[in-house]
Amino acid sequence: MKLSQCSAFVAVAETESFTRAGLRLGTSQSAVSHAVAALEKELGVTLLQRERSGVLLTPEGRRALQHARAVVHHAELVAVRARSARTADSPLRVATVPSFASQLLPRLMAELAATGREPSITVRESDDKQICRWLRAGAVDVGITYSTPPGVATAPLVRETLYALVARDHPLAGARSVAYGQVARLPLIIPSWDPEAAILRALREADGELVVSHHIRDLNTVLCMVGEGLGATILPDTVLPTVLPDLQILELVPGRSRQLSISTQAEEGDDGRVRAFAAAARQVAGRRINELRALAGLQSDVVGMADRRVLS
Repeated sequence: MKLSQCSAFVAVAETESFTRAGLRLGTSQSAVSHAVAALEKELGVTLLQRERSGVLLTPEGRRALQHARAVVHHAELVAVRARSARTADSPLRVATVPSFASQLLPRLMAELAATGREPSITVRESDDKQICRWLRAGAVDVGITYSTPPGVATAPLVRETLYALVARDHPLAGARSVAYGQVARLPLIIPSWDPEAAILRALREADGELVVSHHIRDLNTVLCMVGEGLGATILPDTVLPTVLPDLQILELVPGRSRQLSISTQAEEGDDGRVRAFAAAARQVAGRRINELRALAGLQSDVVGMADRRVLS
């Protein structure tokens, strides 16, 4: 019996899908299927049944699942203990979504360096799915993500608020706030790294018909295009620089926010470096967002608005 076979069996049982199990484990659906089939052959029993509604556990599978989970759990504990035994000067491997990487991560690293608390840090940037694969594979120690995937430990980092941005000479620039429907009718410049197209989903809920002029990955390009009057955009406050000479920030009505989280393979307290990094990240994020709101003349309690709706 192999650990990979137990991991595949547990993943299929918990996701009720060979495809989703493959995504969780960072491997193909066929590899998961072969691993489970090999385990069933070795044990001499059928553990899973494929039905139209999904994959179901057999009675033998239900009995075997708790033991397979124990095997996987103990293997993870071995990996955690091995990671915690790394020397103190080994790099803290951080993977982050682009929104945190653009403004907050550089400031966090600078503040840690200024206080003499900076660990050696290596950084990767990607989307939620890839970061979760890296975490499960042990390729990174910390992930900054939007989702809260199974199989990793997740704690809140900061709730980011969405704002509309237009050029200073735009007809809407004199307003303090703007409805989603008004923004949806403008030519839109949308960041292509927006997780699961959350911004577009919010706009479609408000208006239905959108004119998306450009999907742009680079944040500076988005800001420059909006500043030149080529369209409007919606961005989270976590990505905005504190100086926006050509742009006007507008509150969105109804207000919307979404959660950025810190994800780790082990519990946060198992690694002092992770715990220190997480605490510093929360402090930096909170100060950074308050600074932006003050400079933009925005209300400091925007997140607490009664009509706030949360994007999943």
